[in-house]
Amino acid sequence: MEKNRNGLVAFALLGLAVGTAAYYLLGTEDGKKQLDRANDGIKSLTKSIKDLSKKEAKRASKFAKSAKEDLENLKDRAKNAGRDALDKAASKANEWAGRASDTAHGMADKANDVADKAKSEIKNA
Repeated sequence: MEKNRNGLVAFALLGLAVGTAAYYLLGTEDGKKQLDRANDGIKSLTKSIKDLSKKEAKRASKFAKSAKEDLENLKDRAKNAGRDALDKAASKANEWAGRASDTAHGMADKANDVADKAKSEIKNA
């Protein structure tokens, strides 16, 4: 029972404090001025927060645009590097194919020379 009485007393004191503050802010000239100043401060703070939010949104937008441009540049570089690598590989493949063809022709010529020499030796024998 003692706890309930203490809770009731605390609740009554809190109600009295809120009532007194409300009367001061709404019922007296000085209170009204204080309330007006508080409202002006809240409006000013809200405006400052909105302005800051707009600035940060613009900054974030610029950052996102810059990141997108960097990504596009990186993609282009990767594509170009890929093309360059393919061009180099194709060039090397053509070079090696040419060498293999030259080697094959050289071996065919040598085989013909050996065959001609063998025919000649057989005729002379």
